[in-house]
Amino acid sequence: MLDDFLIRSLLAGTLMVLVAAPMGCLMVWQRLAFLADTLGHASVLGIALALVMAVQPVFGVLLVIGVIMVILRLSTGDRPVALSESMLAIVSHTGLAAGILLLGASGFGNISLEALMFGDLLATTKADLFFIAVTVVVLLLILWRHWHDFVAVSVSAEIAQAEGIAVKRVQLILYLMIALLIAVMMKIMGVLLIGAMLVIPVNAARKFSHSPEQMMWLSLLFGALSLYFGVFFSWQFDWQTGPAIVVVAASWLMLAIVAKKLNKALT
Repeated sequence: MLDDFLIRSLLAGTLMVLVAAPMGCLMVWQRLAFLADTLGHASVLGIALALVMAVQPVFGVLLVIGVIMVILRLSTGDRPVALSESMLAIVSHTGLAAGILLLGASGFGNISLEALMFGDLLATTKADLFFIAVTVVVLLLILWRHWHDFVAVSVSAEIAQAEGIAVKRVQLILYLMIALLIAVMMKIMGVLLIGAMLVIPVNAARKFSHSPEQMMWLSLLFGALSLYFGVFFSWQFDWQTGPAIVVVAASWLMLAIVAKKLNKALT
C-alpha cells in the first residue's frame, strides 16, 4: 500500500511531465533550452523577495521572471528567438547570487538551499498538488488552443508572419507560459534541475521522431519513465528524488543515442 505522500508526489510529477513534454519541445524548437536554466537560477531571487515581502514564493518568482523577460525582449529587439547565450548566462548567475545574498541578509539564511536547488518532490502537500493541477490545466488548454501557431513560429517566424500569425503575440504567450511553468516546477525539481526535465526527454524523443506531434508524445513517454524510475530508485536507495529523476532521464537519452547509432549501422 503506497503512502499518501508518495501518491501525491507521483501525481504532482505526472502533471509536471504532461506539460513539460510539449513545452520542452517548443523550447528546443525555438532554441530556448538554456532559457529554462536561466529562469530557474534567477528564481532564487524571486523566492528571496517573496520571503521579504511575506507573500507566496510563486508571486516573487513570477515578478522576477517577468522583469527578466522584459529585459531579454528589449535586448533582442525584433529577434526574440535569438537570445544571447552571454546575456542568459549573466542573468542566470546574477539572479542566483543575488538571491542567495538576499536570503542571508534578510535573516532567512536558515532555509535549506539543498531543497531550493534540487527540489523536494516527496514533500508535495495537498495544497501544492492543487495549485500544480490548476496551473497544468491552464497551460494545457493554452497549448491546445495555440499549438498550430506555436509550431508554425518554431518552424519559421517569417513564414508564420506571412500566414497572418501574430508572431510577437505568440512568442509573448510562450514566454509567459514558460515563466508560470518554471514557478510551478521549482517546488518539484528545484531551480537547478528544472531545465533538465524540459530538455533531456525531448532530445531523447528527437532521435526517433518524424513529426512534431510524434516528438511530443515520445518526450512524454521518456519523461514519465524518468519520473517513475527516478522515484523508485529514490525510494529504494534513499537517493535525492530530483537528481535521481534527471540521471534516469539522461540514461534514457544515452540509450536513445546508442540505439539510433546501432540502427543506422545495421541498415
